[in-house]
Amino acid sequence: MSTTHVRCSMATCREAATYKIASHWSGGSFSELKTYGFACADHLGPVFREAEERQQAYRPSPGETIEEIAIYRFEQGKRDRQLQRLWGLEENYRS
Repeated sequence: MSTTHVRCSMATCREAATYKIASHWSGGSFSELKTYGFACADHLGPVFREAEERQQAYRPSPGETIEEIAIYRFEQGKRDRQLQRLWGLEENYRS
């Protein structure tokens, strides 16, 4: 069985992702983390800001809710609900 390695979302970067940038999304009876990007330590700021811009431009459909963008410590093989939210890091990058 092969393992998929998640890489940083910056086009020029080949580093493994250490952060997941996502927000809680709900479409009524179903909810999940909507992923906006993955980042290595060097590109967390640019990936986070680009994710914020994309989220702000998105217009939810009726019945759809999207919470604020958040930074999670990405750990290969863990489910979204097991990821640790990094509140302190978020404040460093919010616009």
